[in-house]
Amino acid sequence: MKLTRIPKRFFDDHFERGLPTPRVVKSTSMHYWIDVTDPSVPDLLDDADFYRTEMTNGYAFGTGLGLQRSAEATYQAIQNGLK
Repeated sequence: MKLTRIPKRFFDDHFERGLPTPRVVKSTSMHYWIDVTDPSVPDLLDDADFYRTEMTNGYAFGTGLGLQRSAEATYQAIQNGLK
C-alpha cells in the first residue's frame, strides 16, 4: 500500500458523478488518503487531468475555480505518490 493525501473537493465530485473511485484509507476535514496502487486511481487521475486542463479553456460547466484548483492538487498529489 502506498498512500498519498488528496483534497476532498475534487475526489467527492468525482465520486458523486458515479465514476470508479479509490477506497479512502484515512480522512481529515480537508483531505483523504488513498492508496495510489488502487485500480481506480488511473480513472481519478484522468478525470483530474481533464478538469485541470479543459476548465481553463472555457469548459467550466459552472463549477468554478475551486474545483479546478482541487483537480490540479489531486493530479499533482497522485503523480507525486506514483514516484
